[in-house]
Amino acid sequence: MRADSHSPRSAASERRPSPASAHRPSPPSCRGLLVDWDPATYRQTLDRFAGGRQMAVPDPAAESGTPFPFRLRVLDADVPPPIMLHPHWEQALAGFVREEARGVPRGAGNRNYKDRNPKCEVAVALTPLRVLAGERTLEELQAIAAGLGLPWLHSYLSFHHETAIHSILRMSPEETAAALRETADAVDRFPDAEGPAAEVVSVVHRLQQLFPHDRGILLAVCMKLLRLEPGQAAVIPPGCLHTYLSGQTVLVTGISDNALHAGLTEDFVDLCELQQLTCCGQPQPSPLPTVDAGGGEQRIPLWSSDLDLRRVVVGHDPKPVRVGPFSVVLAALDPAGITVDEVTAELEPEAKILYAGEPVTATVTGPSQIFVASTL
Repeated sequence: MRADSHSPRSAASERRPSPASAHRPSPPSCRGLLVDWDPATYRQTLDRFAGGRQMAVPDPAAESGTPFPFRLRVLDADVPPPIMLHPHWEQALAGFVREEARGVPRGAGNRNYKDRNPKCEVAVALTPLRVLAGERTLEELQAIAAGLGLPWLHSYLSFHHETAIHSILRMSPEETAAALRETADAVDRFPDAEGPAAEVVSVVHRLQQLFPHDRGILLAVCMKLLRLEPGQAAVIPPGCLHTYLSGQTVLVTGISDNALHAGLTEDFVDLCELQQLTCCGQPQPSPLPTVDAGGGEQRIPLWSSDLDLRRVVVGHDPKPVRVGPFSVVLAALDPAGITVDEVTAELEPEAKILYAGEPVTATVTGPSQIFVASTL
């Protein structure tokens, strides 16, 4: 096993193995590789450092061509990302085929479907996290309309043949501007609102500072607000509008690049396509129960039984953690270290490292939160 200090994303760009082990030869009992992780170049990295040994790397023609059918990263919602929707399988396939037939370049700014794949998303809170996703119940929307005196929302709730979010997506620019003015006036008139209306006041005040004239504020009024404490998780299913309002989270997503923006952005927004995708409602987000594995370790279920995600809280004492046959190890908010056999790699916050080889027990050091995502 080696720690890679010369891979395509070198130690200088993301992390550096400790000087004592960076150039140490592989021990005779070598059982795997501990290398810098870049999903775009991992095959070349494995080929380079595996030498003459056979590595059980999945066939690149199989599905995504990668042993990691997920992406793993830290998101800081200091500025909320765009409200977006990842299409489900049927939507993604139909949209991809349609845009291919139209000849829309895959890299074009107005391309909605970059591939045929759906994209599930799991968020694990690192700090107190607020998530906007899906749509509120009719009862909640009625309470908001009454509590804040919102004429535009009252009007749309009277149309029972479509959802409030679908109505917002059909607004003309003039109607959008008028509804934004009504909303701004309402949250100023009712600073002491209660229940769902109080949540909307907080959400609108947050977004007005950053996106004062954006349709996304109206969408956010109607979206469900989830609050997660550190270590809690939620699943955002394909077909569900969502964004992150505040806090820091680790996101685990499918590998699709399909993301249709709906608001809080200056990028291309395809209102017609979004209306088609949301015309029959949308699936709702939900809290995701985690399993306490003991010793400061949690197991977080993902969308496939072939995937394993663990959160390990490491104090001042080292902790053991299983890795392999393919594992991506992420240091969340603080630096961490990982040692396998005699090789150690140091990880800066948000850095990732790849272990490929026989399943083994590694040693991690902190204090830090470590996330280990593995294919089984």
